[in-house]
Amino acid sequence: MPWYLQLNPPPTEQSPLSPRQAIPPIPDHSPEILPSLLDWISVTLGIDDLTLMDLRALDPPPALGANLIMIIGTARSEKHLHVSADGLCRWLRASSHNITPTADGLLGRQELKVKLRRRAKRARLMSAVGGKGNETELEEGIRTGWVCVNLGRLKGGELPLTQAEEEAQKKIVGFGSRTNGCHVVVQLMTEEKREEMDLEKLWMGILNRSLKAKEDLMKNGEEEGQEEVENKMDVDAVEDGGDDGKVIDEGKLVDGKYVPFSPAFAKSTTRRNVRA
Repeated sequence: MPWYLQLNPPPTEQSPLSPRQAIPPIPDHSPEILPSLLDWISVTLGIDDLTLMDLRALDPPPALGANLIMIIGTARSEKHLHVSADGLCRWLRASSHNITPTADGLLGRQELKVKLRRRAKRARLMSAVGGKGNETELEEGIRTGWVCVNLGRLKGGELPLTQAEEEAQKKIVGFGSRTNGCHVVVQLMTEEKREEMDLEKLWMGILNRSLKAKEDLMKNGEEEGQEEVENKMDVDAVEDGGDDGKVIDEGKLVDGKYVPFSPAFAKSTTRRNVRA
């Protein structure tokens, strides 16, 4: 069959996003702003290799806030890092969500120019006296390689409590009220800084240890509760005199002396021990 009579295969649908710009799956019970936030970071800002870590199960909560959701992305250069972080903060302030983020490590639009001007002036002064500056760009604050944008506490995004957690909270006595909502933090870094810090390994290790400690605590609590039930059943059996209505104990040592069996004495002694 000639080539002009052959049927062409149907074109495969390709995603408009490259694998580096793939949006991670959104966890359950997440805040409403999370899908639009991920889309803005990936498509509009061009941040690559996004990673979303659900750290809401951490106990005790981290210093960044309770019910934490962390987003990590890679910028293509130092300039792209600061431009993207500045654009993200402006979008959050201008959106209808009324969010006032804080950006640690962000150099403003004029701040970098001022730092470069001061650096050039310092270099001229050092060359005039025959010296040479040994400060690096990191020490001078010209390069940071890492910007942490904290969105603060948002509405929603709480994990539903289990029955065991609800019972544990009822036993807590103190002042204040329980904090609602969740915290979202966006970590923007250059590729070199991300490989150096490796935040994914750090936070996932902390999360796994926290979950393991919580499981051990719940397991120990169940064992203690079972032991209390068994001890209570044993005490009730002794007070009732066993299955046949008779006291099983045949005698006791009191002050180093053996006291023979007496139903009234055994019953009163058992009750005193239970009250104590």
